[in-house]
Amino acid sequence: MDSVASQSFQGWEHIVVDDGSDDGTCEEVTRRAQSDSRVRYVQRQGARSGANVCRNLGIRESRAALIVLLDSDDLLRPQCLERRVEVMRQNPVLDFAIFRAGVFVNSVGDMARLFHPQNPGDDLLRFLTLECPWGTPGPIWSKTFLEKIGGFDESVLSMQDLEMHVRALCARGKYLCLAFTDHDIRGREDHTKTSMRHFRDPVFFEAAERVHEKFLDILLKSELLTWSRQRALLGLSFGTAENWVGTKRFREAVGVWKRSCARHHAGFRLQVAGLLMISLLRLNSRQESIGGRLVNKWKGWVRFRQEPELLERPDERLPQTSNDSAV
Repeated sequence: MDSVASQSFQGWEHIVVDDGSDDGTCEEVTRRAQSDSRVRYVQRQGARSGANVCRNLGIRESRAALIVLLDSDDLLRPQCLERRVEVMRQNPVLDFAIFRAGVFVNSVGDMARLFHPQNPGDDLLRFLTLECPWGTPGPIWSKTFLEKIGGFDESVLSMQDLEMHVRALCARGKYLCLAFTDHDIRGREDHTKTSMRHFRDPVFFEAAERVHEKFLDILLKSELLTWSRQRALLGLSFGTAENWVGTKRFREAVGVWKRSCARHHAGFRLQVAGLLMISLLRLNSRQESIGGRLVNKWKGWVRFRQEPELLERPDERLPQTSNDSAV
């Protein structure tokens, strides 16, 4: 909250949505709101909870035409909002604009790296390969565009930001990526976060498979399913199979891979190779084992070698594109 209060741009409103915390958030935000009318405290009501529910509530409550979403461990640099608003004002056709993020552990500047360099390329493919080019606080959004794409999917348990950003790109939102680092994201890994449960909890494995199916439907509907993006979706499914193996559920791992291969019309050799890799993981579950290293090499080979047997009719592949939604 201090990073928002310190902005050079003064015309902001700060909506803090409380998801049922017991850490003094209500008292602290209420105290600040009493001395600054731009600060608003909103408490989530009803049985549904979670990040996406709260984000959608904040979007609905906002009075502004432009929105920046912040998690509790994100920090804005002093010129952040001023620069972002100016970019959107100068480019009224934009649906959103992306800015670079720094990463810190204890204090800003203690890690000399970016969250992502955001080099030119296929941002949609990057999200599908989990090479996320930006996080939640990276964009400034047109509220109208967020409402058009339906905001965040409140039924998604994990991969929440990724799912919404994939929909935004598939909706062909007009956007720019700018080489300004204007905010910072805490880089310390918290094993209690929902994002970590995605790799350990069977409930999240099942939810992830549903998200992968949704991605395929969205890409098909938007006519953006290229060879590389289809291969990336197969990679997501194999990752879920790996998670099942990690919890000693071999049958479920095989089932995920077979269903994914059927959805994507994968060739016979690829199907068999994937089953072999799952078997290797079952025997050698650790990443540093010989089996684990072989599986990682295979994943890299499968991802980058464009073998047309992936598709049942390779002559019907869509052309490869880059930054379909960029302006």
